[in-house]
Amino acid sequence: MYDLLKNLSQNSAFYTFANSIEAFSPFLLAIILTRQLTPEEYGIWVLFIALVTFLRPLVSLTIQDALRMHFFEMGDAERARFAWSSLCLTTACAATFVAVTLVLAKPLSSALSLPAEWLVTIPVAAYLYAMFYFLLAFNQFAHKRGTFLGLHVIQTAASLAFIAFLVFNDWGWHGVVIGKIGGLAAGCAVGAVWLVNGLPFGKILRQRPHIVRLAKFGLLYLPTGMGLVAIPLTDRLIVTHVLGLAENGLYGVAALFGFAVFVVINGILHAWMPWLFRSLVDWRGLRRKIITVSLIFLALLPLGGIIAYVIAVPVAPIIIGNQFDGAFHMIPWAIAGTVSMGYFFHNQAYLLFKKAILPMSLSSFSCIVLNAVFSYYGAIEYGVIGVLAATIGAFLIAALISAAFVIPRYRLRAGDTAADE
Repeated sequence: MYDLLKNLSQNSAFYTFANSIEAFSPFLLAIILTRQLTPEEYGIWVLFIALVTFLRPLVSLTIQDALRMHFFEMGDAERARFAWSSLCLTTACAATFVAVTLVLAKPLSSALSLPAEWLVTIPVAAYLYAMFYFLLAFNQFAHKRGTFLGLHVIQTAASLAFIAFLVFNDWGWHGVVIGKIGGLAAGCAVGAVWLVNGLPFGKILRQRPHIVRLAKFGLLYLPTGMGLVAIPLTDRLIVTHVLGLAENGLYGVAALFGFAVFVVINGILHAWMPWLFRSLVDWRGLRRKIITVSLIFLALLPLGGIIAYVIAVPVAPIIIGNQFDGAFHMIPWAIAGTVSMGYFFHNQAYLLFKKAILPMSLSSFSCIVLNAVFSYYGAIEYGVIGVLAATIGAFLIAALISAAFVIPRYRLRAGDTAADE
Protein backbone atom coordinates (compact mmCIF):
# COMPACT_ATOMS: atom_id res chain seq x y z
CA MET A 1 0.00 0.00 0.00
CA TYR A 2 2.86 2.39 0.81
CA ASP A 3 4.43 1.89 -2.63
CA LEU A 4 1.04 2.41 -4.29
CA LEU A 5 0.35 5.65 -2.40
CA LYS A 6 3.87 6.84 -3.13
CA ASN A 7 3.45 6.17 -6.85
CA LEU A 8 0.03 7.84 -6.97
CA SER A 9 1.40 10.81 -5.03
CA GLN A 10 4.28 11.22 -7.46
CA ASN A 11 1.98 10.99 -10.47
CA SER A 12 -0.50 13.37 -8.83
CA ALA A 13 2.29 15.85 -8.16
CA PHE A 14 3.40 15.64 -11.79
CA TYR A 15 -0.07 16.17 -13.26
CA THR A 16 -0.82 18.93 -10.75
CA PHE A 17 2.39 20.65 -11.80
CA ALA A 18 1.62 20.16 -15.51
CA ASN A 19 -1.97 21.39 -15.16
CA SER A 20 -0.85 24.27 -12.96
CA ILE A 21 1.22 25.68 -15.83
CA GLU A 22 -1.96 26.46 -17.74
CA ALA A 23 -3.97 27.12 -14.59
CA PHE A 24 -1.40 29.59 -13.27
CA SER A 25 -1.80 31.72 -16.38
CA PRO A 26 -5.12 33.27 -15.19
CA PHE A 27 -3.29 34.53 -12.10
CA LEU A 28 -0.52 36.01 -14.21
CA LEU A 29 -3.17 37.48 -16.46
CA ALA A 30 -5.02 38.84 -13.44
CA ILE A 31 -1.93 40.80 -12.41
CA ILE A 32 -2.01 42.48 -15.83
CA LEU A 33 -5.71 42.60 -16.58
CA THR A 34 -6.96 43.87 -13.22
CA ARG A 35 -4.63 46.81 -13.70
CA GLN A 36 -5.11 47.41 -17.43
CA LEU A 37 -8.86 46.71 -17.71
CA THR A 38 -11.86 48.13 -15.87
CA PRO A 39 -14.09 45.72 -13.88
CA GLU A 40 -16.64 45.90 -16.74
CA GLU A 41 -13.99 44.97 -19.35
CA TYR A 42 -12.67 42.19 -17.16
CA GLY A 43 -16.25 41.02 -16.72
CA ILE A 44 -16.56 40.74 -20.53
CA TRP A 45 -13.43 38.58 -20.66
CA VAL A 46 -14.72 36.38 -17.82
CA LEU A 47 -18.04 35.98 -19.63
CA PHE A 48 -16.27 35.21 -22.92
CA ILE A 49 -14.13 32.44 -21.44
CA ALA A 50 -17.18 31.01 -19.64
CA LEU A 51 -19.08 30.86 -22.95
CA VAL A 52 -16.13 29.18 -24.65
CA THR A 53 -15.86 26.65 -21.84
CA PHE A 54 -19.60 26.00 -22.05
CA LEU A 55 -19.50 25.48 -25.81
CA ARG A 56 -16.48 23.14 -25.76
CA PRO A 57 -18.38 19.94 -24.87
CA LEU A 58 -21.06 20.83 -27.42
CA VAL A 59 -18.40 21.19 -30.10
CA SER A 60 -16.54 17.99 -29.15
CA LEU A 61 -19.54 16.02 -27.80
CA THR A 62 -17.13 15.09 -24.94
CA ILE A 63 -15.36 12.53 -27.13
CA GLN A 64 -12.29 12.66 -24.87
CA ASP A 65 -14.27 10.73 -22.24
CA ALA A 66 -15.12 8.04 -24.80
CA LEU A 67 -11.38 7.83 -25.44
CA ARG A 68 -10.74 7.31 -21.72
CA MET A 69 -13.43 4.62 -21.51
CA HIS A 70 -12.00 2.55 -24.36
CA PHE A 71 -8.31 3.52 -24.43
CA PHE A 72 -6.98 0.28 -22.93
CA GLU A 73 -9.22 -1.79 -25.21
CA MET A 74 -7.72 -0.33 -28.41
CA GLY A 75 -4.48 -0.89 -30.28
CA ASP A 76 -2.53 1.88 -32.03
CA ALA A 77 -4.44 1.50 -35.32
CA GLU A 78 -7.79 1.73 -33.52
CA ARG A 79 -6.59 4.76 -31.55
CA ALA A 80 -5.52 6.45 -34.77
CA ARG A 81 -8.94 5.85 -36.31
CA PHE A 82 -10.61 7.12 -33.15
CA ALA A 83 -8.52 10.31 -33.27
CA TRP A 84 -9.31 10.80 -36.97
CA SER A 85 -13.03 10.26 -36.37
CA SER A 86 -12.97 12.69 -33.44
CA LEU A 87 -11.31 15.37 -35.56
CA CYS A 88 -13.95 15.02 -38.28
CA LEU A 89 -16.84 15.12 -35.81
CA THR A 90 -15.46 18.08 -33.86
CA THR A 91 -14.76 20.04 -37.05
CA ALA A 92 -18.30 19.44 -38.32
CA CYS A 93 -19.83 20.54 -35.00
CA ALA A 94 -17.64 23.64 -34.82
CA ALA A 95 -18.56 24.65 -38.38
CA THR A 96 -22.23 24.30 -37.47
CA PHE A 97 -21.88 26.58 -34.43
CA VAL A 98 -19.94 29.15 -36.44
CA ALA A 99 -22.78 29.24 -39.00
CA VAL A 100 -25.43 29.55 -36.29
CA THR A 101 -23.47 32.35 -34.61
CA LEU A 102 -23.20 34.31 -37.84
CA VAL A 103 -26.91 33.95 -38.59
CA LEU A 104 -28.10 34.80 -35.06
CA ALA A 105 -25.43 37.37 -34.19
CA LYS A 106 -27.77 40.21 -33.23
CA PRO A 107 -30.15 38.33 -30.88
CA LEU A 108 -27.22 36.47 -29.34
CA SER A 109 -25.40 39.75 -28.78
CA SER A 110 -28.39 41.15 -26.93
CA ALA A 111 -28.84 38.02 -24.82
CA LEU A 112 -25.16 37.61 -23.93
CA SER A 113 -24.17 41.28 -23.56
CA LEU A 114 -21.29 40.86 -26.02
CA PRO A 115 -20.54 42.69 -29.31
CA ALA A 116 -22.11 40.85 -32.28
CA GLU A 117 -18.97 41.05 -34.43
CA TRP A 118 -16.94 39.19 -31.81
CA LEU A 119 -19.34 36.32 -31.17
CA VAL A 120 -17.81 34.12 -33.88
CA THR A 121 -14.60 33.97 -31.84
CA ILE A 122 -16.47 31.91 -29.23
CA PRO A 123 -16.99 28.73 -31.34
CA VAL A 124 -13.52 29.16 -32.85
CA ALA A 125 -11.91 29.21 -29.40
CA ALA A 126 -14.16 26.34 -28.25
CA TYR A 127 -13.00 24.25 -31.23
CA LEU A 128 -9.34 24.84 -30.38
CA TYR A 129 -9.98 24.06 -26.70
CA ALA A 130 -11.75 20.82 -27.66
CA MET A 131 -8.81 19.69 -29.80
CA PHE A 132 -6.30 20.68 -27.14
CA TYR A 133 -8.06 18.75 -24.36
CA PHE A 134 -8.44 15.70 -26.60
CA LEU A 135 -4.67 15.73 -27.10
CA LEU A 136 -4.15 16.06 -23.34
CA ALA A 137 -6.50 13.12 -22.61
CA PHE A 138 -4.73 10.92 -25.14
CA ASN A 139 -1.28 11.61 -23.72
CA GLN A 140 -2.55 11.20 -20.14
CA PHE A 141 -3.81 7.64 -20.74
CA ALA A 142 -0.87 6.80 -23.02
CA HIS A 143 1.33 7.82 -20.05
CA LYS A 144 3.32 10.19 -22.26
CA ARG A 145 4.06 12.58 -19.46
CA GLY A 146 6.68 14.56 -21.36
CA THR A 147 4.27 15.28 -24.21
CA PHE A 148 1.49 16.13 -21.75
CA LEU A 149 3.75 18.64 -20.01
CA GLY A 150 5.08 20.02 -23.28
CA LEU A 151 1.59 20.79 -24.57
CA HIS A 152 0.77 22.79 -21.45
CA VAL A 153 4.04 24.73 -21.64
CA ILE A 154 3.66 25.61 -25.32
CA GLN A 155 -0.01 26.65 -25.14
CA THR A 156 0.38 28.65 -21.93
CA ALA A 157 3.58 30.43 -22.95
CA ALA A 158 2.19 31.35 -26.37
CA SER A 159 -1.11 32.58 -24.90
CA LEU A 160 0.58 34.74 -22.27
CA ALA A 161 3.03 36.21 -24.78
CA PHE A 162 0.32 37.09 -27.30
CA ILE A 163 -2.06 38.50 -24.69
CA ALA A 164 0.57 40.60 -22.90
CA PHE A 165 1.79 42.08 -26.19
CA LEU A 166 -1.71 43.01 -27.34
CA VAL A 167 -2.99 44.33 -24.00
CA PHE A 168 0.05 46.55 -23.45
CA ASN A 169 -0.53 47.91 -26.95
CA ASP A 170 -4.03 49.05 -25.93
CA TRP A 171 -6.09 46.28 -27.52
CA GLY A 172 -8.10 45.90 -24.29
CA TRP A 173 -10.24 42.80 -23.82
CA HIS A 174 -10.14 42.24 -27.59
CA GLY A 175 -6.41 41.58 -27.32
CA VAL A 176 -7.02 39.01 -24.57
CA VAL A 177 -9.43 37.10 -26.83
CA ILE A 178 -7.13 37.19 -29.86
CA GLY A 179 -4.11 36.23 -27.79
CA LYS A 180 -5.85 33.23 -26.24
CA ILE A 181 -6.95 31.95 -29.64
CA GLY A 182 -3.39 32.32 -30.92
CA GLY A 183 -1.95 30.39 -27.98
CA LEU A 184 -4.47 27.57 -28.34
CA ALA A 185 -3.73 27.32 -32.07
CA ALA A 186 -0.02 26.99 -31.34
CA GLY A 187 -0.59 24.22 -28.77
CA CYS A 188 -2.95 22.29 -31.06
CA ALA A 189 -0.57 22.51 -34.02
CA VAL A 190 2.37 21.10 -32.09
CA GLY A 191 0.23 18.44 -30.37
CA ALA A 192 -1.21 17.29 -33.71
CA VAL A 193 2.29 16.84 -35.14
CA TRP A 194 3.34 14.77 -32.12
CA LEU A 195 0.19 12.64 -32.34
CA VAL A 196 0.60 11.97 -36.07
CA ASN A 197 4.21 10.93 -35.54
CA GLY A 198 3.19 8.49 -32.77
CA LEU A 199 0.29 6.67 -34.45
CA PRO A 200 -0.12 4.84 -37.80
CA PHE A 201 -2.32 7.36 -39.60
CA GLY A 202 -1.20 6.41 -43.13
CA LYS A 203 -4.04 4.04 -44.03
CA ILE A 204 -6.51 5.41 -41.49
CA LEU A 205 -6.98 8.71 -43.32
CA ARG A 206 -8.32 6.81 -46.33
CA GLN A 207 -10.99 5.08 -44.23
CA ARG A 208 -14.44 6.43 -43.40
CA PRO A 209 -14.46 8.00 -39.92
CA HIS A 210 -16.86 6.65 -37.27
CA ILE A 211 -18.74 9.94 -36.97
CA VAL A 212 -22.23 8.52 -36.42
CA ARG A 213 -21.10 6.09 -33.72
CA LEU A 214 -19.23 8.79 -31.82
CA ALA A 215 -22.10 11.25 -32.23
CA LYS A 216 -24.57 8.78 -30.70
CA PHE A 217 -22.29 8.36 -27.69
CA GLY A 218 -21.72 12.09 -27.38
CA LEU A 219 -25.38 13.06 -27.48
CA LEU A 220 -26.31 10.54 -24.78
CA TYR A 221 -23.29 11.47 -22.65
CA LEU A 222 -23.66 15.22 -23.22
CA PRO A 223 -25.26 16.16 -19.85
CA THR A 224 -22.24 14.62 -18.10
CA GLY A 225 -19.82 16.55 -20.25
CA MET A 226 -21.81 19.73 -19.73
CA GLY A 227 -21.81 19.46 -15.94
CA LEU A 228 -18.44 21.08 -15.37
CA VAL A 229 -18.96 23.90 -17.87
CA ALA A 230 -22.69 24.65 -17.66
CA ILE A 231 -22.51 25.54 -13.99
CA PRO A 232 -19.90 28.34 -14.19
CA LEU A 233 -21.58 29.75 -17.30
CA THR A 234 -24.99 29.69 -15.61
CA ASP A 235 -23.50 31.47 -12.62
CA ARG A 236 -21.83 34.11 -14.76
CA LEU A 237 -24.95 34.77 -16.82
CA ILE A 238 -27.06 35.09 -13.67
CA VAL A 239 -24.53 37.40 -12.03
CA THR A 240 -24.28 39.50 -15.21
CA HIS A 241 -28.01 39.93 -15.74
CA VAL A 242 -29.10 40.13 -12.10
CA LEU A 243 -26.16 42.02 -10.60
CA GLY A 244 -24.15 43.49 -13.52
CA LEU A 245 -20.87 43.08 -15.42
CA ALA A 246 -18.82 44.65 -12.62
CA GLU A 247 -20.09 42.04 -10.16
CA ASN A 248 -19.29 39.37 -12.76
CA GLY A 249 -15.72 40.64 -12.76
CA LEU A 250 -15.57 40.25 -8.96
CA TYR A 251 -17.08 36.77 -9.25
CA GLY A 252 -14.41 35.88 -11.83
CA VAL A 253 -11.60 37.03 -9.54
CA ALA A 254 -12.90 34.93 -6.61
CA ALA A 255 -13.36 31.95 -8.94
CA LEU A 256 -9.65 32.10 -9.81
CA PHE A 257 -8.80 30.79 -6.34
CA GLY A 258 -11.40 28.05 -6.58
CA PHE A 259 -9.87 27.10 -9.92
CA ALA A 260 -6.45 26.83 -8.28
CA VAL A 261 -7.87 24.15 -5.97
CA PHE A 262 -9.45 22.43 -8.98
CA VAL A 263 -6.00 22.17 -10.58
CA VAL A 264 -4.76 20.12 -7.63
CA ILE A 265 -7.90 17.96 -7.59
CA ASN A 266 -7.65 17.45 -11.32
CA GLY A 267 -4.00 16.47 -10.98
CA ILE A 268 -4.94 13.78 -8.46
CA LEU A 269 -7.74 12.57 -10.74
CA HIS A 270 -5.34 12.39 -13.71
CA ALA A 271 -3.06 10.08 -11.72
CA TRP A 272 -5.83 8.13 -9.98
CA MET A 273 -8.22 7.34 -12.83
CA PRO A 274 -5.89 5.23 -15.05
CA TRP A 275 -4.84 3.23 -11.96
CA LEU A 276 -8.48 2.93 -10.87
CA PHE A 277 -9.63 1.63 -14.26
CA ARG A 278 -6.87 -0.99 -14.34
CA SER A 279 -7.61 -2.03 -10.74
CA LEU A 280 -11.40 -2.25 -11.10
CA VAL A 281 -10.93 -5.11 -13.55
CA ASP A 282 -10.01 -7.16 -10.47
CA TRP A 283 -12.52 -5.56 -8.10
CA ARG A 284 -12.81 -8.66 -5.92
CA GLY A 285 -9.08 -8.98 -5.33
CA LEU A 286 -8.28 -5.29 -4.99
CA ARG A 287 -11.51 -4.10 -3.37
CA ARG A 288 -9.97 -3.10 -0.05
CA LYS A 289 -7.06 -1.28 -1.67
CA ILE A 290 -9.38 0.63 -4.03
CA ILE A 291 -11.67 1.71 -1.19
CA THR A 292 -8.72 2.79 0.97
CA VAL A 293 -7.31 4.99 -1.79
CA SER A 294 -10.77 6.52 -2.37
CA LEU A 295 -11.23 7.31 1.32
CA ILE A 296 -7.83 9.00 1.44
CA PHE A 297 -8.76 11.10 -1.59
CA LEU A 298 -12.09 12.11 -0.06
CA ALA A 299 -10.41 13.04 3.22
CA LEU A 300 -7.82 15.19 1.47
CA LEU A 301 -10.44 17.31 -0.29
CA PRO A 302 -11.49 19.51 2.67
CA LEU A 303 -7.93 19.60 4.00
CA GLY A 304 -6.73 20.90 0.64
CA GLY A 305 -9.46 23.54 0.68
CA ILE A 306 -8.38 24.81 4.09
CA ILE A 307 -4.73 24.98 3.01
CA ALA A 308 -5.71 26.84 -0.16
CA TYR A 309 -7.63 29.44 1.83
CA VAL A 310 -4.74 29.96 4.27
CA ILE A 311 -2.46 30.60 1.27
CA ALA A 312 -5.01 32.84 -0.46
CA VAL A 313 -5.35 35.26 2.48
CA PRO A 314 -1.90 36.88 2.06
CA VAL A 315 -1.57 36.18 -1.68
CA ALA A 316 -4.86 37.63 -2.96
CA PRO A 317 -4.10 41.31 -2.20
CA ILE A 318 -0.76 40.98 -4.00
CA ILE A 319 -2.22 39.46 -7.17
CA ILE A 320 -5.47 41.42 -7.41
CA GLY A 321 -5.65 45.16 -8.03
CA ASN A 322 -7.30 47.48 -5.50
CA GLN A 323 -10.43 48.00 -7.60
CA PHE A 324 -11.18 44.27 -7.27
CA ASP A 325 -10.71 44.04 -3.49
CA GLY A 326 -14.46 43.48 -3.11
CA ALA A 327 -13.84 39.89 -4.24
CA PHE A 328 -11.59 38.92 -1.30
CA HIS A 329 -14.38 37.86 1.06
CA MET A 330 -15.85 35.63 -1.69
CA ILE A 331 -12.73 33.46 -2.01
CA PRO A 332 -13.54 30.85 0.72
CA TRP A 333 -16.96 30.28 -0.89
CA ALA A 334 -15.35 29.67 -4.28
CA ILE A 335 -12.87 27.23 -2.74
CA ALA A 336 -15.65 25.35 -0.92
CA GLY A 337 -17.54 25.00 -4.22
CA THR A 338 -14.52 23.36 -5.82
CA VAL A 339 -14.11 20.96 -2.90
CA SER A 340 -17.75 19.87 -3.19
CA MET A 341 -17.19 19.35 -6.92
CA GLY A 342 -14.34 16.98 -6.08
CA TYR A 343 -16.75 14.65 -4.25
CA PHE A 344 -19.00 14.58 -7.30
CA PHE A 345 -16.21 13.79 -9.76
CA HIS A 346 -14.89 11.04 -7.50
CA ASN A 347 -18.21 9.19 -7.75
CA GLN A 348 -18.51 9.84 -11.47
CA ALA A 349 -15.18 8.07 -12.09
CA TYR A 350 -16.62 4.77 -10.82
CA LEU A 351 -19.60 5.15 -13.14
CA LEU A 352 -17.31 6.05 -16.04
CA PHE A 353 -15.49 2.71 -15.69
CA LYS A 354 -18.83 0.90 -15.84
CA LYS A 355 -19.75 2.93 -18.94
CA ALA A 356 -22.90 3.86 -17.01
CA ILE A 357 -23.59 6.80 -19.31
CA LEU A 358 -27.26 7.32 -18.43
CA PRO A 359 -26.72 7.48 -14.62
CA MET A 360 -23.81 9.87 -15.16
CA SER A 361 -25.94 12.08 -17.36
CA LEU A 362 -28.87 12.05 -14.93
CA SER A 363 -26.75 13.03 -11.94
CA SER A 364 -24.97 15.75 -13.96
CA PHE A 365 -28.26 17.11 -15.30
CA SER A 366 -29.61 17.25 -11.74
CA CYS A 367 -26.56 19.25 -10.69
CA ILE A 368 -27.02 21.72 -13.57
CA VAL A 369 -30.71 22.29 -12.84
CA LEU A 370 -30.26 22.59 -9.09
CA ASN A 371 -27.41 25.05 -9.51
CA ALA A 372 -29.43 27.22 -11.92
CA VAL A 373 -32.40 27.42 -9.56
CA PHE A 374 -30.33 27.93 -6.40
CA SER A 375 -28.07 30.51 -8.09
CA TYR A 376 -30.92 32.63 -9.41
CA TYR A 377 -32.62 32.98 -6.04
CA GLY A 378 -29.27 33.19 -4.27
CA ALA A 379 -28.25 36.15 -6.47
CA ILE A 380 -31.49 37.95 -5.73
CA GLU A 381 -31.28 37.45 -1.96
CA TYR A 382 -27.54 37.40 -1.20
CA GLY A 383 -25.68 38.64 -4.29
CA VAL A 384 -22.53 36.90 -5.50
CA ILE A 385 -22.16 35.00 -2.21
CA GLY A 386 -25.57 33.44 -2.81
CA VAL A 387 -24.46 32.23 -6.24
CA LEU A 388 -21.28 30.66 -4.85
CA ALA A 389 -23.23 28.99 -2.02
CA ALA A 390 -25.66 27.59 -4.60
CA THR A 391 -22.77 25.85 -6.37
CA ILE A 392 -21.69 24.19 -3.13
CA GLY A 393 -25.19 22.86 -2.47
CA ALA A 394 -25.77 21.68 -6.05
CA PHE A 395 -22.53 19.66 -6.20
CA LEU A 396 -23.06 18.06 -2.79
CA ILE A 397 -26.58 16.96 -3.70
CA ALA A 398 -25.36 15.67 -7.07
CA ALA A 399 -22.60 13.73 -5.29
CA LEU A 400 -25.25 11.98 -3.20
CA ILE A 401 -27.29 11.20 -6.32
CA SER A 402 -24.29 9.74 -8.13
CA ALA A 403 -23.37 7.71 -5.02
CA ALA A 404 -26.84 6.16 -5.18
CA PHE A 405 -26.00 4.97 -8.71
CA VAL A 406 -22.52 3.73 -7.75
CA ILE A 407 -23.46 1.54 -4.78
CA PRO A 408 -25.65 -0.97 -6.69
CA ARG A 409 -22.87 -1.44 -9.26
CA TYR A 410 -20.15 -2.23 -6.72
CA ARG A 411 -20.95 -4.73 -3.99
CA LEU A 412 -18.88 -3.68 -1.01
CA ARG A 413 -19.18 -6.82 1.09
CA ALA A 414 -16.20 -9.15 1.33
CA GLY A 415 -16.27 -11.91 -1.26
CA ASP A 416 -18.56 -10.07 -3.66
CA THR A 417 -17.60 -9.21 -7.19
CA ALA A 418 -18.45 -6.06 -9.03
CA ALA A 419 -22.00 -5.88 -10.26
CA ASP A 420 -22.09 -5.77 -14.03
CA GLU A 421 -24.36 -3.63 -16.09
